[in-house]
Formats: sequence, C-alpha cells, structure tokens
Amino acid sequence: MFRPKDDSVQIGQDAFKIPCRNGTQFQEDSIIRFDIPRSAGFVDLANSYVSMEIELTNATNTLADQARQPMTQLDRVCGAQSLINQLTIRSEGRVLEELRNYNTFAHLHYNATETEGVMNRRSKLEGCAPSYMPQDNPYFTDNKVIAPVAALPAEPPITGLNIAADCYKPVRRKVLLPLLGGLFTATKAHPAMVMPLEVEMIMEKALRAMRVSSRGDNQITTTCEDKAGIAGGAPGDANRRFLSLNQRAQFNTPGGAGAPGIVPSNGELPLAGQQQLNKVNNCWWRVGQRVFVEGLGNIAAAPNYGTEIAGGIVCNITSVSVLDETFATAGERGNILLTFDNDLATGANVASTNLAIHQLNPLTNALMSNQGSIGYTIFNPQLVCQKVIPTPQVIQNINSAVAKGKYSVDIISYINIDNAIPATQTTSTNIISADLSRVKSILSVPTSQTATDDLTNSNAIQGQYLNATNYQYQINNKLRPDRRVDLVREQFPPVVDTPPDNTLKPYRWGSHTGGFHRFELEKALRSSNIDLRNLTFITKNPYQLATLGINNNAINSGDWLVGRSLGAGVGTSENLVGKSVLLYLNYNANSNMVKLLKNFLIHVRTIAIDMSGVSVFY
Repeated sequence: MFRPKDDSVQIGQDAFKIPCRNGTQFQEDSIIRFDIPRSAGFVDLANSYVSMEIELTNATNTLADQARQPMTQLDRVCGAQSLINQLTIRSEGRVLEELRNYNTFAHLHYNATETEGVMNRRSKLEGCAPSYMPQDNPYFTDNKVIAPVAALPAEPPITGLNIAADCYKPVRRKVLLPLLGGLFTATKAHPAMVMPLEVEMIMEKALRAMRVSSRGDNQITTTCEDKAGIAGGAPGDANRRFLSLNQRAQFNTPGGAGAPGIVPSNGELPLAGQQQLNKVNNCWWRVGQRVFVEGLGNIAAAPNYGTEIAGGIVCNITSVSVLDETFATAGERGNILLTFDNDLATGANVASTNLAIHQLNPLTNALMSNQGSIGYTIFNPQLVCQKVIPTPQVIQNINSAVAKGKYSVDIISYINIDNAIPATQTTSTNIISADLSRVKSILSVPTSQTATDDLTNSNAIQGQYLNATNYQYQINNKLRPDRRVDLVREQFPPVVDTPPDNTLKPYRWGSHTGGFHRFELEKALRSSNIDLRNLTFITKNPYQLATLGINNNAINSGDWLVGRSLGAGVGTSENLVGKSVLLYLNYNANSNMVKLLKNFLIHVRTIAIDMSGVSVFY
C-alpha cells in the first residue's frame, strides 16, 4: 500500500542514419557536416554516434610511394577522436556549442575513464589500441606467417617474405565514435522538430594525430648485430646486404640481446609446440619499406653512404626472414634477418659496428625521399541517431511548454581559452577570462609547441609536465587552494629504466605524482562530469629521462594537467560573471620551450526554446 505510483511512460525507440551533407571522402583540414532535420522528431543524442571508415593513407600518394612508408597508427589513447580538431553544433545559424581543441579534451577524458574493459571496447569500436606495436594496430594487416631458416644462402633471395603482397598493408577500418559535446551527453531526448541541429567537425592535421609503430617509449629504432668483415666476394652478394636484428623481445620472442640463444640449456631442440612465436606478426618491417641504416666501420665505405642522410645509407628492404633454433651462431638464433637493395659492406675484412635501422629520418623524424606524404582518408561518414517515439501526451506537453516559452534543457559543456607562455618565462600569470554564471571546474592543460607536427610524439594534443614547480589559482582575488600545489617531486625519472630490448611494461615504476596535486585533480575531474576511473595516467615519464634529462616530447600515453573544482561539491557550480580568474603556473629555468596552456572551463549552460527561436544562457 506504500508503493509509490509509477510515473514512467512507454517510449518506443528506433535508429536512423544521416549521411554527410558535403561529401563522402575527406582528408586533413577538411570539414564534415551533418544536419539533424525537424523531421527527426525526438533524438536520443547521448546514445548517438558518428560512423566512418578510416584508412591511414594519403590519397595524393602513388602506390609505390605508399608502399615505402612505415606502419602508422592513430593516437592509441583516444583513437579516431584525435582526428577531430574542433566540434561545432548550431541550430538555425545560432552556435550552441563550439568545442575548440576537441581532441585535447578527448585525450584527457579517455585517459581519466580508461580501464582494461573500456580499452577493449574502444579498441574494437573507436580505433584505440593497448600499444603502438603491430599486434595491436587495427589499421594494418599482419605479415604472412613464414618458416624460419637454418642458414644463410650465398645469393639472394633469402627464404621468407620476399614480395610486398605477403607483408602488412593498410586496411579501411570502420569506427563508431561517441561525441563528447554537451548536447551529445545530455540525458534528455532532444526535440529536433523545434530545434534542428547542424553538427560540424573540423579535421586535424595528420602529423598531429598519427604515430609511427614502436614498442613503447618511442623506441622506433632497432639495433642490429655487429657485422663481421667480409674478405672478397662481389657487390650484390647476400652476405653484404643482410642485417640481423638483435632485439628479439620487442617482437614477442623470448630472449634478449645478451641471451646465449634460444636452444634449451640441455642442448636439445624444442619439442613440438615449444618453438618460438612467429615474430613477424609483431614486426613493423616489410618488403619495399624505405629505411635508414647507420653504423661505424666498414659500412662507411659502402655505396651511397651519406648520400641522402649523413652517417648512413637510405635503402629499401627486399626480404624479411627469421633464424631458427639450429642457426650456427647461438647468439643470433631467433633473430629477424633483413636484406636490402644496397650493399652495407665492401670486400674488405673490416667489421661494421653500432648498426641500427630507422623507420624515419633520424635527424628530422620525417619521411625520406620517395615516400610521399603522411595522411589519412575518411570514407562515408554518417551520424547514427537514436530516435525516441514518446506518447502523444508527452509530445503535447512539450509543444505546450515551447509555446509558453518554458521549455529548456541544461547541458554540461566547456569553453576553451588559450594562453601562450614564452620559453624564457618561468613564472607565468595566466588570465582566464570567464564570464560564465555556472562554472563547475577549470582544467588547464599545458602543451609543448615544439615539434608538434611529428610522427614520434603527441605534443599537439597531450598535456605535459614540462618541469613545472608549482601552481595556484586566484579567483575573485582569493587564492585557491590557500597554499601553492607543489609539483617538484614529479620531475624524478623511473626508478628502473626499461631496457632497450624489452617492451614497455604497463606496471613499471616511474609515476611520481604529488599527493596534493592528485587530490586537487580528482576533485576537478569529478566536477567536470567525467566518470573518473583512474589517476595513473598523470606523469608518465619516458624511459630515457634518467639519461637524457628532462624530456619535452609526449612520446608515452598518459596526460598531465592542473585543475580546480569550483562550488561546494559535485553537482554544484560557481558564478564567475565579472570576477577575475588567474592561474600562477611556475617552471624551472631549464623548461625553455614555448608552451600553449589550454584552459577548459567546464560549466552548465541552458538552451531554451520558445516561439521566437533558440536562446543560450551561459
């Protein structure tokens, strides 16, 4: 008798697809537009998404140039979200939301909400990946399985992968992207019959959203076994054109550079099922790929040494093989063997040492000659909307409210305000002009402006520590918090470096986030309507930090930011109309790079509808 009356109503639901208004194929810097017409009725935008097919190729490249390029991937944390630079939502010409630096906010959002299960879902639907290794790359196929070789033949070709058709190649991958705008996260169904929408996405530059394959920490260079001197022979001989890669573990094979071999200690060969994993499945080298080989000794006398890039030879791979358990040199058993279309040695009996092979130009981290340009192509974008079919009574009530000017909906959105910090400025005072009446939190993400168009880092979209010392906000002439948040301990490198022959371990030591910093960030992120799952993404130090000093490139996954929650708690906000907002963010003297501070002001805005049109209240 005390059971409350159920006020729920039966609502039907259906889905429909809206094709892109201005084309079917897009590349970097292009604009994609969708129209949600009045005929759509009520739309559940929170469960709607963008469907598109992505291929990591530049449509202007020739097939030959494309075949010489390395394996690439979108930013592994936010996947295809990294391709959206700005998201704008309008209604009949009036801007409802203009989300600048959308991919920077998405990168932060995806880091804060990541769990193992969430990453599994995102890797299947949104183009994300657990790592930058080929085995996790959704945009390329795998190399063909091959049988290992027991000995090196005297003349090419070497048994293994000899033709490009047997190697990895780009594929067109379909992704389903949920949009992070306020309207697309609102819980209420959107009445498109009185407020039609235009959704506009400006696409990001390819070099800012894409990364080259690696085994973690930007370890894109592979070292090789020293090459003994060759007495005699003729140009073009196989023994002058091969290199044995000594880093087995990075390709998912047991053993390392210092291991004696992969034969068991008792001298017997492995039993059936105990052989090595087929490592070419996780190998980012393919036939026809253009590479740079550097080294010392006899290689300096080889043809074309230093012709294009100083200190080495630019050449193409002609075959990929694997040495088996019976190979004569025990230390090279299990290694990947590459051959090239250029001699790497002469007939002199002089060894070549310190050999390494690079996917990119090591001086500029750019493509080499005859490789075309990096790019991506988007095919057939569609906005998939969930249509809600309410009862006639609900429709009548909403129409009545619109006629009386009493229908409104609150959404949680953000405004982006940028501040530039000069390279020589170590004590920065950043003015954040925020005339907003209901601000929930402020998230300030510092990004480096050095090498932003680079395939080896995510500087353009990922926040970085950049050797900061402390920070403090001043809001309405009051310091918040009442003492500075110290950041000095976050400068320390990993306790144990990741060896160059190992893949990056997700459980490694090396994140030294200050406790006060974590406390402030957790409050700010939760107040930002972000379903916070972890804070381990803060301060991911590169493995080279211990030996190379402060690393100013975002080569790891993760993010770094400072923030402040406003209001008394979750669900509350603060009026900043006519009030000053400052951020004091200080750096060490060796942090000598230009920084772009991206401030995201998370706030509540009201969208009201009456007979005269749409109004937005901030």
